[in-house]
Amino acid sequence: MKKITLTAVTAALMSGSVASVPAFANDAREYDADAFIGASLSYSKLENLSLGGQDIEELGDADEFDDDRTSWKAFAGVWANDYLGVEAQYLNLGEYKQSSFSFDPSGFTAAVMLGLPAGEYSRVYVKGGQFWWNADVKAPLGYSDERDGTALFYGVGTTLAVLPNMNLRLEYERADFDEDNVEADVDFASVGLGFMF
Repeated sequence: MKKITLTAVTAALMSGSVASVPAFANDAREYDADAFIGASLSYSKLENLSLGGQDIEELGDADEFDDDRTSWKAFAGVWANDYLGVEAQYLNLGEYKQSSFSFDPSGFTAAVMLGLPAGEYSRVYVKGGQFWWNADVKAPLGYSDERDGTALFYGVGTTLAVLPNMNLRLEYERADFDEDNVEADVDFASVGLGFMF
């Protein structure tokens, strides 16, 4: 009788262990990291531009300063789980002009992202990090220079599922330049496509 009971208990434990394997595997899959890559078109606006303490808008009629541009960016990153991710971007912010003066910034960013799922493949998030920028500067009388520095940047965004591995990405970001005798505030709104894998 004891032998039969021990055999029955052993069989029950083994069947329970086998049954728990798929459930454990499903839980593990829920927390698989989601890598992503994509590109966006951006509308960027430059404000309060100053070089060496000289407000650029004071060089001429402020209405002549072309301070908004359609530009683009590329991005890649990974969501470690539903709530935490990291991202890198290349930003081309476009060329801003006023008569013979121009300011053409671009650079790379690295950011931490905090998200909240809004569906099986959608998410809202905030992000913040560092922007490594450089800018070509041209001015009257053939003056040409290159400036560079770092800036803090931050933003908010959302991804909306189009397909299980593709989403529409909407973002609004801001960077504050204050290095290498350059001061400026840049805002950029973007729309693009991201691909998960």
